[in-house]
Amino acid sequence: MEQTALVLISIMNLLLVIILGVLGFLIYRLFQQKLPTQKQPETTADPNYHPDIMIRMKEMEKLKPKRSDLFCPNHPDEPGETTCAICDRLFCKACIRPFKTLHFCKEHLPLIMKNDWEEVFTLKTSTHDPEEGVRLYDAKKRLFEDKNIPTYVETHYKINVDQDYIETYLVVYSIPENTEIVRENLQ
Repeated sequence: MEQTALVLISIMNLLLVIILGVLGFLIYRLFQQKLPTQKQPETTADPNYHPDIMIRMKEMEKLKPKRSDLFCPNHPDEPGETTCAICDRLFCKACIRPFKTLHFCKEHLPLIMKNDWEEVFTLKTSTHDPEEGVRLYDAKKRLFEDKNIPTYVETHYKINVDQDYIETYLVVYSIPENTEIVRENLQ
């Protein structure tokens, strides 16, 4: 009787191991089949972002950066790490230089150092319309690409300690002779 019970327990343990093995294999196959075909979550359904940002994220999903845009234009084998504050292109560590709080490529660093720059436009950013800052950077980039007018943007912060609040300002700087053109294009 004892031997029969031991045999039955051994058979049940063996069946349990086989069932768990088959179940584990099926779960593995299920996950293996689903992973490549899983879709990214829809960005438009996320209520945590402003609707304008959601539209921009949707547009960005359609764009794939060209390989050349991700690497330094002077050293095609080196990945771009930092953007120039004037031309917005990515450069490797060897081709970019810090100046004050920004970085400039070797081509535009002399431009920054030799010229006087004046504040042209200030934008107070807000959490209600964060897309406004993106539009400012896009307009700055178009000015350089279309009209070859150099500008740069500094971010300034104002800390209100009493109300525990930080205000953020984007300040656009231009060479004095381009000030009016820059103002017209940024309005």
